[in-house]
Amino acid sequence: MLSELSYLDTPSLLIDVDRMERNLKEMADIAADAGVALRPHIKTHKSPKLALRQIELGARGVTVAKIGEADVMADAGIKNIRIAYPIVGPEKLARLARLMKRAEVSISLDNFEVARGLSQLGESIGKKIPILLKINTGLARVGVTPHEAVPLGRQLAALPGVDLVGILTHEGQAMRERSLEGAKRAAREAGKIMVETAEQMRAAGLNIREISVGSTATAREIAYVRGVTEIRPGTYIFNDVNEITVGVASEETCALTVHATIVSIPADDRAILDAGSKALTSDLLGGSPSNGYGFIKGYPNVKIARLTEEHGILELQNARQTFKVGQRVEIIPNHVCPVVNLADVMYLMKNGECQGQVEVLARGKNR
Repeated sequence: MLSELSYLDTPSLLIDVDRMERNLKEMADIAADAGVALRPHIKTHKSPKLALRQIELGARGVTVAKIGEADVMADAGIKNIRIAYPIVGPEKLARLARLMKRAEVSISLDNFEVARGLSQLGESIGKKIPILLKINTGLARVGVTPHEAVPLGRQLAALPGVDLVGILTHEGQAMRERSLEGAKRAAREAGKIMVETAEQMRAAGLNIREISVGSTATAREIAYVRGVTEIRPGTYIFNDVNEITVGVASEETCALTVHATIVSIPADDRAILDAGSKALTSDLLGGSPSNGYGFIKGYPNVKIARLTEEHGILELQNARQTFKVGQRVEIIPNHVCPVVNLADVMYLMKNGECQGQVEVLARGKNR
């Protein structure tokens, strides 16, 4: 296959369309079977074309992190957008106001100051802005603890320009487990925390209608926790080495690879790729350099040991017997989301032939 793709320059991103479609349909079927809404996070593909395909398959809407991503999705006609990130400052509030003229937008947050800014905006435009209180279920990033949810929820519900519709979490701590059983356990624990927190808030008189959770590593388990209303996985569309390590993906379900070229073999213990940190990113599997910077398909014993901006340094024995200068390889990224964000386009592959390309229109939209 790789020898037949000489017309594609490297490094480039290849999407196996059949694998991607199977991944998309599997998650859509899980959400339907569990009776929960599917709201994929577009951070993985950053493409309106692929987001629209997810909606075609039953997704309620999309999840984004930043207003810039939301603008790109709204430009494509996507009307139901959840920004799973706090909106802070007058410039972003002004941009949000413009976005809300084109789409139905909800926001997650974890403090009163952010909610007060949204409330003032809601009052100024004569429309209550739906908000969800972010709960920390173990990741220890953004989010309040469950015992803080009721008092803060009461404060948020009292604000005139917002509507506290639910609670939201990202149970990314499941990625620390590095096993399928560990990820399932983390999913059940996070789901239990969220459902109990919602029940406590309802008992306090708060009208909590949504319990939104999100992680590819946990989605297949947490979707079936009774009381959960929405899942927000992102990576599942392509999968990556992280998801393989957790046990929710395999080499056969990884739909995106980095197509790269061997450009030098300067020693018998070293070969050089034309894909460095500007193509593969510097994300290490499990944070350990011993794991390398991606998995080269067909070469399980070859490690991408080091990266500079434009060079991937492979460590192996008998390098000059294993590879040839000009040879193409395919790499499954450790973490596919930032890899896509470094590319302008992704190429759609089917039966070894390029069927077209997908533009990464939301790349770099980090504001």
